[in-house]
Amino acid sequence: MQPPADHPTISAPRVGVLLVNLGTPDSPETGAVRRYLGQFLSDRRVVEIPPLLWQPILRGIILTTRPKKSAHAYRQVWTEEGSPLAAITARQAAGLQQRLGESVLVDWAMRYGNPAIDAALDRLFAAGATRILLAPLYPQYCAATTATANDFAFAHLAGLRWQPALRTLPPYHDDALYIDALVADLEAQLAALDFAPQRLLLSFHGMPQRTLELGDPYHCHCRKTARLVAERMALPVDVAFQSRFGRAKWLEPATDAVLKAYPKDGVTRIGIAAPGFSADCLETIEELGIRGREDFLAAGGTHFGRLECLNDRPHGMQMLDALIRRELAGWWPAA
Repeated sequence: MQPPADHPTISAPRVGVLLVNLGTPDSPETGAVRRYLGQFLSDRRVVEIPPLLWQPILRGIILTTRPKKSAHAYRQVWTEEGSPLAAITARQAAGLQQRLGESVLVDWAMRYGNPAIDAALDRLFAAGATRILLAPLYPQYCAATTATANDFAFAHLAGLRWQPALRTLPPYHDDALYIDALVADLEAQLAALDFAPQRLLLSFHGMPQRTLELGDPYHCHCRKTARLVAERMALPVDVAFQSRFGRAKWLEPATDAVLKAYPKDGVTRIGIAAPGFSADCLETIEELGIRGREDFLAAGGTHFGRLECLNDRPHGMQMLDALIRRELAGWWPAA
């Protein structure tokens, strides 16, 4: 049956995949960093203090002092492609698109900053993606990462008259695809170092201790990832948590404290990796690679090797391809 001549053009139904990462400012300048931090630190999933108490502190103190310091840190990692996190996530999306072919639409977005999740969902739907897999790239589930990405997507769909069907990528902290890729990639990077590390330190992003007590599985997911990796590595593996913020008690041990204590225990050669991050970013390049190195060497360490995240290298892309194909089962013939 032919549609009426005045019927609007509707794209043929397709399947879409939206890769989502945490976020980044648009530039390493103070104003852009202030806008980014304002959005990030206003999220109730990230800071659970009641807004009436938190917003005066955020607007009156934090956003008047922290952006300048953070902008300096961002300038140390900024590349010709822009933010490392955005550039790598874009390459992951392009690589996945090439692997899946034209029958699947692949896009990427950030929970905070640009490109935004709502605009990316609209682009996919406008291109015909009536079924979309939302894929937050966080191996370990946390309400402050995975849940807030899902929240934002669901809230946007709530305002649409015609909604696409939506699936979400579950955490994959103990998935054999992830552990296999992680171990293979870490072993290759360790073998390429010009020294033999005595320890491998796995540093995960920190969260307040209160989140664990309230039932967030993040700490358990991190510990299980580390255990599964350690069982297959030839050298001892330690676990720590980085990026503490504020006065509350955070998950321990703290990465900076572990780095400073190592030399006192005779550990002067280490490798450090951040398996909770799917792509290198400020926290891995600057916090670990620059400040972490300085802390370790100042304490008496002699050899420090920062290992990269899986990023868009072969092991990481093979894992991502397999994870996405599995989650598209029933939607996509090639799955």
